[in-house]
Amino acid sequence: ADVYRPAAIKQLETLAGEVGALFVTSSTEENPVDIANRAIGEARKLHADVVIIDTAGRLAIDEDMMNEIKALHSAIKPVETLFVVDSMTGQDAANTAKAFNDALPLTGVVLTKADGDARGGAALSVRHITGKPIKFIGMGEKTDA
Repeated sequence: ADVYRPAAIKQLETLAGEVGALFVTSSTEENPVDIANRAIGEARKLHADVVIIDTAGRLAIDEDMMNEIKALHSAIKPVETLFVVDSMTGQDAANTAKAFNDALPLTGVVLTKADGDARGGAALSVRHITGKPIKFIGMGEKTDA
């Protein structure tokens, strides 16, 4: 449901193809809530157990974007709401994690690029600030890393 960066749609489509996941196409003209609802509808038709809704990256200081993600969350009522953070952001991750944890009922954290230099600080800070478990840790940029 990332409608702000046209390349994001193509990247997700490519990634879905690499891992054998179904992908629901979208365009930058669509509303993220409409995209998410369409994806959920397609998943139901196919009896899929899991739907991953990827949203545009956002800064906690961008009020419009934070309101958009709150509206999306309210509309689709997900079982899991994961905060994805780049471990290379170091201690800045703590500030962002706090803002997202205040705005959404997070259920966990996904830590990416944990093979980089700043991995420990971000992981500990985000875990402490949110009180949520780190559910996934990504290493490298490939799906088999």
